[in-house]
Amino acid sequence: MHYKFIAWIFLLLTFDGMLSLSAQELNAVVKVNSSMIRGTNRQIFNTLEESLRTFINGRKWTDVPLRADKDERIGCSFTLVITEALSSNSFRGELYVQSHRPVKNSAYITPMLNMRDTGMEFDYTEYQPLQFDPHFMQGNLTATIAYYVYLILGLDLDSRSSLGGASCFRNMELIASGAQSYGWKGWERSDNRNRSAIAAAFNDGALEEYRQMWFDYHRKGTDVPGGNGKPGVEEIVPSIRFLSTLYTKRPATVLIRLFGDAKLEEMVTLLSKAGAQEKKQAYEDLLKLYPARSAELERLR
Repeated sequence: MHYKFIAWIFLLLTFDGMLSLSAQELNAVVKVNSSMIRGTNRQIFNTLEESLRTFINGRKWTDVPLRADKDERIGCSFTLVITEALSSNSFRGELYVQSHRPVKNSAYITPMLNMRDTGMEFDYTEYQPLQFDPHFMQGNLTATIAYYVYLILGLDLDSRSSLGGASCFRNMELIASGAQSYGWKGWERSDNRNRSAIAAAFNDGALEEYRQMWFDYHRKGTDVPGGNGKPGVEEIVPSIRFLSTLYTKRPATVLIRLFGDAKLEEMVTLLSKAGAQEKKQAYEDLLKLYPARSAELERLR
């Protein structure tokens, strides 16, 4: 009897470990804002919000082992703003996606993604189950959400190991390729700044140096906190130099904007504590990269 009890406990512990290793990767805050819509069924948006929350947080997206506790899941947010009801089950809007991760051995949180997608058009019927298969996509809504889930995961994995997010970026390109065949908005090949362009950039072998820079920025910069428990500038300056070189070679690449949208505020904050010469050079380089954000860069002058 004693041995049976031990064996039973062992099985329980093993099963619990399997659950931990197969835990979902994301801890997403999901909001659907429909305040701009009048004269329609309001409940549909509440149902949509809950369905999206379950869709994002309730499934395993990769084979990467993560524990079930929220502290080790990736913090992110999806905010869908409905701007127009085209019909009772067809909508237009904008999607805001953000993600972050903790810095090692620190209470500091570093931003990873800050996206505004203005090309959201989708169909949704209340209580319709949200399903996703990259080889047989059933709608633009789940295709787009899954695409951004993989972008969040790819950026996180790339920041922790060199080129670690490759499989996630390949899934993004698979989704983009499938979505283009349906003619859904936001995936057009002619647009060099949309979802398809981002997926292509992360899968472009000629741009792997950008992904290596992303890894160095986090592992050598933010993950090596200064004495005050916050990241230093060790890899901030080299990152700016790399981006400047990339801009010279490929000024239209969407990766420069993607980096700035997520990281510019953080870079300015960290560089504001650097020496006068470093700040001056950083200001000049960043102004060329992000001229529309000159007001934020004034802190470096």
